[in-house]
Amino acid sequence: MTTVSILMPCYNRSYDLLRTLQAYDRQTTSEPFEIIAIDDGSRDSTFEVLRTYRPERFRLLPLQLPTNQGPSVARNVGLEHASSPLLVFVGDDIVPDPDFVDAHLRAHSNHPDPTVAILGRVRWADDLPQNTLMKHIDGPGAQQFSYYYLQDGKEYDYRHFYTANVSIKREMFNHVDHWFDNTFVYAYEDPELAYRLSKHGGRILYDASIVGRHYHYHSILSFSARQQRCGRIAWVFEKKHPGVKKDILPGLHWHIGLALSRMLKPGLSPTRRRCLESQSLHLATHYEWIPNHLLDFLYIEVLNYFYYKGALESIFAQSAMQERILAGYALGRLFPLLQRFVREAHATGVELPDGFHPHEHRQFPSPA
Repeated sequence: MTTVSILMPCYNRSYDLLRTLQAYDRQTTSEPFEIIAIDDGSRDSTFEVLRTYRPERFRLLPLQLPTNQGPSVARNVGLEHASSPLLVFVGDDIVPDPDFVDAHLRAHSNHPDPTVAILGRVRWADDLPQNTLMKHIDGPGAQQFSYYYLQDGKEYDYRHFYTANVSIKREMFNHVDHWFDNTFVYAYEDPELAYRLSKHGGRILYDASIVGRHYHYHSILSFSARQQRCGRIAWVFEKKHPGVKKDILPGLHWHIGLALSRMLKPGLSPTRRRCLESQSLHLATHYEWIPNHLLDFLYIEVLNYFYYKGALESIFAQSAMQERILAGYALGRLFPLLQRFVREAHATGVELPDGFHPHEHRQFPSPA
C-alpha cells in the first residue's frame, strides 16, 4: 500500500522525461509512493521511456492513451488507478526537490482536515535560460502562476489549484459527481475542479517550502497563443458556472463595449487586425533578451489583449460580425498601446527594433 499517489500526465516529453523520473528516485522520504504516468497520445517515444524506466525508490505505473485528449482525460484515467489516500498532481516538466514528497506529507500532517489542499511552489529551473517574458509571467505579470504575490502559509481561492505542484486528500473527490471536466481540453481544468470542491468546503493553503523546478521555455509567441487559448476556454468556464467571470474575466463588459464601439470605424479588416497584432508581437519579441523599464507594461497589455481576444472569439463564435468585432478590439487595444510605447520609448531612450516603423501606424483610423 502506497502512502502517496503522484499523477503525472505526459505529452511528447521523451527528450527530458528521464530528468524528472530520476529526481523522484532521489526523494529522501521513507514512505512508499507511486507515480502514475499517463502518456497522453504522444507522437514521440515518451511511452517507451516510461515503460523501460526502472525506478529504485517508487512504484511506477505507466499508462497510455491512444490519442492526445488533454490533461483532464489523462488525470481522470490516472485517478482510476490511484491507490493512496494522498494525491499529488504534477507536470512532466516539473523536477521536484529531494524533500518534495516528504514536504507534501508533512504539510498534510500539519493540516489533517480533509478539506485542505496544499499548493507547493513552482519556480524556473536554475539551469534554464530565462528571457524577459519568462521573468515577467512568473513575476509582476503573474499570467502563468501567481507565486510572485503569494505569502507562505496563507489561504487562496480556487484559481490557485495549480496541478503543476498541488496535493489533496483522496476523500475530497467523494464530494463531486465527476473529477476533472473533460470539456476543458487545454486550460482551466484544474481551477474548475477546485471551484466545485470549494462548494464543499475545499480550501487551498500555500506552502512555499515544497518546490518543483519548471523546465518549460516560453517566448512571447508561444505564450500569447497560450493566453488566447485560455481566453477561449475562460468563457466556457463562465457558461458552466455563471458568475466566475469576475475572477477569470474581470471587466469583460468593458472589453466587449470597446470592441463593439471600434468595429464601426471605417476601413477595418482582418488584414489590419493582423498587422496590428504582428507589430505588437514584433515589438515584444525584440525585447525578450533586452531588459528595459517599459517591458512589464508592454507584456501586460499584449498578453491581456490576446486573452480577451480568445474570450471574444468564444462569445461571438456564432456571430456573422465576429471578424469586425475582433478587428475593432485590435484597434481599440493595440493601436493606443503601440502609440504609447513608441512615445515613451523615445522619451526615455529605449531603442526601437529594426523594421519597426511607428509612422506606419498612421494608416489606421484613430481609436478616439
